[in-house]
Amino acid sequence: MSLADLSRSMHIAKGADEDRYPVNVGLLFFNRTPEKFFPRAWIELVVHQDDSDRSFTEHYFKGLLHVQLRNCLAFLKATVIYENVIKVPHQAEAIRFYNFPYEAVEEALANAVYHKSYEIGSPIEVQIWPDKIELLSFPGPVPPVDAQILNHQKRIVARDYRNRRIGDFLKELDLTEGRGTGFPTIYRAMNKNGSPDPVFETQRGNFVPKSFWGYP
Repeated sequence: MSLADLSRSMHIAKGADEDRYPVNVGLLFFNRTPEKFFPRAWIELVVHQDDSDRSFTEHYFKGLLHVQLRNCLAFLKATVIYENVIKVPHQAEAIRFYNFPYEAVEEALANAVYHKSYEIGSPIEVQIWPDKIELLSFPGPVPPVDAQILNHQKRIVARDYRNRRIGDFLKELDLTEGRGTGFPTIYRAMNKNGSPDPVFETQRGNFVPKSFWGYP
């Protein structure tokens, strides 16, 4: 199959044979430099050494959309998330927990990639603090989801999606499920780890920071 026919069959290109052009999801998943077409279409990760805002390191994850997500998750798993083991006297089993449960962080970051508007020149931001992780994805949830719903519902099933085709590809790559299971998965992982509940916020539809409080 020719590249032109393959692109058309995958619905990542449209147009007549003499004027074929890629669609947005094709540029995001099959172009090594999507930021050429979508300003700041990458993930920025900042690791803060303390609460002073002066000691930190920056990392940028660019390239194909799913590669960004996988590389950022791999970095978090290798350098940020770690297991704590506490031996209990007169008990064979040790108490094991993580500073941040990986399953919750994975679900939240995939959600941020899925629901970000790539028309807006703002990257996905991941802020790592000694006691919490903050994720920012612009411009926030699609109405009617608002701050009240985010704060009071542990399961949110939306009828309108900003990026259905992005969700389709992420699902095919086993990076998301697309069945409204994200919030329950996050809450369940935090609870199982003994961590406080996550905090979901949105302000005037501008951004959705997701904070995951853990233990240093």
